[in-house]
Amino acid sequence: MRASNSRPTIKDIAKVAGVGVVTVSRALNNKPDISDSTRERIVALADQMGYRPNRHARFLKLSHNPAIALIIKGIDNPFFQQVLDPLEAIVREKNYLLTVVKVPHWADEVEEATKIVDEELMAGAIFLGGSFRHEASVFKKFNVPFVLSTVSRLPKVDDSAYSSVAVDDQEEATRAVQHLIDLGHTTIAALGVPEGDASVGAQRITGYRQALSNAGIPLDDDLIRFETREQMNPYTYEHGYHLAKRLLQERPDVTAIFAIADVLAIGAMRAIREAGLSIPDDMSIIGFDGITIGQFVEPELTTVVQPPLEIARLTCDVLFEQINDSAPVRHVFVPATIHAGGTTAPLVQSGEAK
Repeated sequence: MRASNSRPTIKDIAKVAGVGVVTVSRALNNKPDISDSTRERIVALADQMGYRPNRHARFLKLSHNPAIALIIKGIDNPFFQQVLDPLEAIVREKNYLLTVVKVPHWADEVEEATKIVDEELMAGAIFLGGSFRHEASVFKKFNVPFVLSTVSRLPKVDDSAYSSVAVDDQEEATRAVQHLIDLGHTTIAALGVPEGDASVGAQRITGYRQALSNAGIPLDDDLIRFETREQMNPYTYEHGYHLAKRLLQERPDVTAIFAIADVLAIGAMRAIREAGLSIPDDMSIIGFDGITIGQFVEPELTTVVQPPLEIARLTCDVLFEQINDSAPVRHVFVPATIHAGGTTAPLVQSGEAK
């Protein structure tokens, strides 16, 4: 508890006002991007509490542009690179800086974020990618607004504790596998993540299972392929290549593959060709993400396309609503689309002409 004879701080005002520290700072310094009513309420409260600015601290703060922390979970994810550029452009348009922190797949992104998110210097945070295993307590460490981007609702955390912007990974994965089923395929493999993985890949595998169930196709767990290695990044071209190579050796009956990420699909395409098979005549494959390189492989990749510009825009909308107006948290699902490239085709039955 603050001593009665000590000066109230911005943190004290923020706590009483029920807003973020950055909102109080902007109100007291007559900055834009804050409503008049919020500004007037905070200024009046500061007067009542006897607040006096620390001139030295104020000088230090004014020497820095306000910054947003961007914590990227998955250093090599090409889709995140497509989201990063528009995110940075929007943040800069609002006269903020973007501080990028890259976190490996196996690391705890929230723990990493707490090391760099200083409430006096960071106005907010964006988590690009991340885990679904977090407990509600970890988010109480943040005294600044934050948004989970490309990560949808967390099963162990109340919706009121955070905001999110993402596609519905489970639903879109179900649609992807249904695309293969509609083409006549029933022996469909999935290139995924290890059991117990808490990334979006787990939700996409759940979507794979759901599609088979909806179609009345018996689930064969042997067709769900993954590797379990310590500190392994499952979202790489190499991982897709090795998973597919082993799959094709052990399950020659497979006619189609669902990959939980485009990088896995593109890696798998090499293994399919090395096995002497043709895409899509002998093997259909569909990915997930819509990364740019998928348009330039041969044949062009069929994939679930996440809209990076829309995700970036909505993520910033949600974040800055909370920074500037103390808006409540909200959850936004962004529609994805299936791009029908050249890697999927109707199943050719034995004896039929190709």
